[in-house]
Amino acid sequence: MAEAAHRPQLTTAVPRLRVQVGDGKDEYWEGFQRNLYVFFEGIKFAITSHTIFMVAATIFATFICAKGVLDFSFDFSMSIVAVGTVFPLVFSVQASFSRREQALKALAQIKGTTFACYLMFKTWDKTGDGKFAAEADQILQKLLDDIMWYVRCEQRTPETGHSVYDGFTALAEKMGEFVPNTGYSKPGEGGLSRMQLYLRDMINDFEQLRAVRDSETPIGLRLFCFSLIHISPILLAPYWNHFCDKQINSEMPSDYGCESGYFVGIFYVLIVLSLYRVQSELEDPFDGSGVDDIKWELWRPQLAKMRTYGPDGPATRQRQQTLPYQQQDADEAAT
Repeated sequence: MAEAAHRPQLTTAVPRLRVQVGDGKDEYWEGFQRNLYVFFEGIKFAITSHTIFMVAATIFATFICAKGVLDFSFDFSMSIVAVGTVFPLVFSVQASFSRREQALKALAQIKGTTFACYLMFKTWDKTGDGKFAAEADQILQKLLDDIMWYVRCEQRTPETGHSVYDGFTALAEKMGEFVPNTGYSKPGEGGLSRMQLYLRDMINDFEQLRAVRDSETPIGLRLFCFSLIHISPILLAPYWNHFCDKQINSEMPSDYGCESGYFVGIFYVLIVLSLYRVQSELEDPFDGSGVDDIKWELWRPQLAKMRTYGPDGPATRQRQQTLPYQQQDADEAAT
């Protein structure tokens, strides 16, 4: 209960309910600040050096095709270009997002199975000395480190994968040594067969994670999207200029383009490049550099503290956080 009282409360990015406290101005102001922060984060995500370069190239191409320079413009159905560029990008984003969800599911299953396996070593040991739990914890921690290294390492070698299977083998051997200390003579008695099932599940989940890590979204589609989103804004410069014939009361000289032509071209660049960046960052959800990548700082620390969980868990974790000299002062004060 003491730990729950100090647990930080999570807040959503956009307030859904208005809590009546006083006149409610503080709630609305905090909501406005959060929304304003999200807005500027979105602008920062879209405006990059890559985007600025493509916007400049589009403006230059539109200027070259203006009446005062090449005088080249045409009109056609924009839906052809929209379907040919936006649809493949959206499909690539969906494929990358699906890969990320599969990786998250496999990691969640690995985490749950790992903790359940450790609890069997901890709670089923009849000797009571905690030796097997401590040894199993070391094996599991190394196994988790090897799995993280495999999925996050850019230059993987066959030995990188072999280390993971070395860990699975060591865990299986430790399970065999543990059986006589549970008070049962056969592995299938008392539910001990679950340990083998946990081991099998961990291996299957790692293979699912490995399949995501070692595969990619369709390369041909990604190459096509990359080429098209960089060529189409420039090739469509005459199309951007045809909007000048429809614009009324332009503040710019008609010989050098118009506001509507430049606006439509720039807006198109922002849309396709933002979608492309989303797909690129989702392509590798393991590196931890993108905002939508796997949060390793949330997945790993809890597994590193498996030995501290239990009825006296809060006190145990508090002792581990206390510095040695602080613990010595507390002991002296107690005596």
